[in-house]
Amino acid sequence: MPFRKGDTIRIESWKHGNKVHKIWKESIILKNSDPLILANYNAQVTEGDGKKWISPGLAIAHFSGQRWFHTVLLYDEHFRLQSYYCNIASPYQYDSDKKTLTYIDYDLDLIVKPSLDYRWVDQEEFAENSVRNRYPVSVITKVKQAQQELVTLIHSREEPFSPGFAETWYHQYLSLTNESG
Repeated sequence: MPFRKGDTIRIESWKHGNKVHKIWKESIILKNSDPLILANYNAQVTEGDGKKWISPGLAIAHFSGQRWFHTVLLYDEHFRLQSYYCNIASPYQYDSDKKTLTYIDYDLDLIVKPSLDYRWVDQEEFAENSVRNRYPVSVITKVKQAQQELVTLIHSREEPFSPGFAETWYHQYLSLTNESG
């Protein structure tokens, strides 16, 4: 793998058709194999239109090089798990020269509470964009499969929804950031 634990990389979210959606300036690598685990704290985010803002608090991201989704664990100001934010997106690609992870965001998101209650958001956006941007049938099929896979993972309490996952990676983040000062 081109990743090293403790290194920082940039994350770029694109929309179908090669439009930049969002850029997270810096995330630290906590686990350098698939699934890749990244973290950022008060991360600077740049929107596709150039607007910048800070994503408050700790976020720990679970990325797969094969699955059509990734999950971001969001923690509150007291470092308690607030929610899992699951993005339906292409598997990530990595440019080692630019130290940049990229993926294509396919609009649909699943918000999961720590109790594992969940709700889908942005379904209208997906329906509109699938027509406007002419998503291929193969992409729509992958998106639907990813939706089913996420629900199955939640019900079976598999990673990243497994007991202890959020706490384990929070402590890994603390350990790594305390080592580096």
